[in-house]
Amino acid sequence: MSWPEICLKSALKGDFLPIPLFLAAVLLTLVFYSLERLQFLLWNWSYFQSQPLSEILLAFLQGLRFDLSAVAILAVIPFFSFWCWQMLDRSPLSRPKQRGLLGLYLVFQLPTMVLNLADAEFINFLGRRYTFDALFFFREIPGKFWRLLSFYWKLNLINLCLLTGFCFLCLWWLPRVVPARNWNLKKTGAWGFAVLASLVIALRGGLQSKPIGFAHAQVFAQPMMNSLVLNSSFTFLQTIKRKSLPRENYFSSEEMLKWVRFGPNGPSLLEGHRPEKPNIVLIILESFNLDYMGRPHGDQGYTPFLDELSKQSLFFPNGIANARRSIEGIGAIMGGIPALMNEPFVSSQYLTNYFLGVGTWLQRKNYHTSFFHGAQNTSMYFDQFMKSAGVQNYFGLNEYPDPSHSNSTWGIWDEPFLQWANQKISGFPQPFFTSIFTLSSHNPFDIPAEYTGKFPKGNLDIHESIGYADYSLRKFFESARQQPWFQNTIFILTADHTYKPGRPQYDNQLGTYQIPVLIYAPGFSLPKVDEGQIVQQIDLLPTILDLVGLEEKEKNYLGSSVFVPGDRAAVTYSDGHYLLVTRSHFLTHSRGGDFKMYSMQDPFEKEALSEPAEKKTELENRLKALIQYFSKGMWDNKLYYPSGR
Repeated sequence: MSWPEICLKSALKGDFLPIPLFLAAVLLTLVFYSLERLQFLLWNWSYFQSQPLSEILLAFLQGLRFDLSAVAILAVIPFFSFWCWQMLDRSPLSRPKQRGLLGLYLVFQLPTMVLNLADAEFINFLGRRYTFDALFFFREIPGKFWRLLSFYWKLNLINLCLLTGFCFLCLWWLPRVVPARNWNLKKTGAWGFAVLASLVIALRGGLQSKPIGFAHAQVFAQPMMNSLVLNSSFTFLQTIKRKSLPRENYFSSEEMLKWVRFGPNGPSLLEGHRPEKPNIVLIILESFNLDYMGRPHGDQGYTPFLDELSKQSLFFPNGIANARRSIEGIGAIMGGIPALMNEPFVSSQYLTNYFLGVGTWLQRKNYHTSFFHGAQNTSMYFDQFMKSAGVQNYFGLNEYPDPSHSNSTWGIWDEPFLQWANQKISGFPQPFFTSIFTLSSHNPFDIPAEYTGKFPKGNLDIHESIGYADYSLRKFFESARQQPWFQNTIFILTADHTYKPGRPQYDNQLGTYQIPVLIYAPGFSLPKVDEGQIVQQIDLLPTILDLVGLEEKEKNYLGSSVFVPGDRAAVTYSDGHYLLVTRSHFLTHSRGGDFKMYSMQDPFEKEALSEPAEKKTELENRLKALIQYFSKGMWDNKLYYPSGR
């Protein structure tokens, strides 16, 4: 008798499919996912404390659909495998067999369950639920594993208890409470097919025309509420074979360029006022929300030095990050490439495209270029990316002379590292361009023991380390003022991305992207500009080129110098969801969904606007053109105009 005949006969005989046990395991897993969601909620309570209980309950209810989809995807193979095994074996379903089925089930379910539990804290590193393209993060773990494990011991203990409890219930409790005997049905095979079909319906999220996706989770205006709806198993599985960047084609090339160039596009205010060969020092502050400053809010805040410096600078309080992660922020700031796809440009296949980074541009003016970051040199691919960006010199943990100054997790404390950077800069030939990326305000937010109690702890775990980073910045400027290059230097300060909001008014989608942007020129008189304009990270590269008098003969139209007047906009992206920000309105759009316009006075997106209609049409066209421009630039290697190569 052939194998197909054996399978058919066994299927018709019945008494072999463990359907009750399988369904019980799925239900138990769904209970676990709800407990994981509760853990996620409580661990990040500062994000949710202002949300109504009804909306939190709605998030749990909406999340069941995503939980069932993830569990079903991971259950299909164990169920089908056991079905085939039983069709060949046909022996009674003993307790060891039950545990064998459940063990196979756990092999598929447990890895993403671990991701779910860890994401309670990882979301503060990545800015969103874990996805396949974020696997690069594990590259940063070696050498820090035990440090992170001990720092987050409370979370790890909770996670261990949850996982142990789940495994115990699956392997010991379920075989005892679910009958070992199968359903005695003559056509158990039909029941098996019904269960398999139900799994397929569950994994696609229902019978709707399109399978469930990220857009279905965009239920709330607050991004973290949408993250509460999702689970990390779903986001990871959905992005395994997902294209990092879909092709988009809304307009002809001419029409696309017209809308992309709708904003600033004219002569610079620096004409006739441009400094002669200024040095440029670009300081990127780890996780510095605008929220943490005091000056924009009329109170003390956690950055007294940055507040002081902003009064002597061109200060743009409407700064917008084009990224939610450091690896994306560096690409936006140093390369003018916004994070408009799932995978960071820095680690994507598009990095081999024709690309003009800040160092490549400044070499044309014979600038000495360098980048400082106190972490391991391979961290986030920064050292490799700087080569692509044309930056000649990289100074990281490998070059730092005293490893004892390391905080034992990520790298060198900000204060000694910035002092060392100041010494190195003083030996550079002028003109020079230097970028310094701080790190002490990164999780787990350690500060040196001698500064314990010196800085306000605030209401967030990051606030104390923000105070230390700000203090380190003060000490850097005190030293730099003593150097002969100081008066001939223009300092640009911004952040790589944001972290948790401490003020309720930032607890929304807009607030997750608002960062400070300052231009401090102690020895120069820069022209007056509109400091209330929207400034995004990708505007900083063309601003630097404008300051040093470099003409962009090959121009990336995604960003523009802050010294070029015009109706400016900023664009952001996260998990298929776009945001276009202008001074008066902002526009939201999910792939395959509608465009919704809101007033900037309505950051919580309480009322979508359809009027003025011409404004909404304008914003839609601008966002579509930006999406198409970026897509074309990556896919066709045509980011720069007019040459494109």
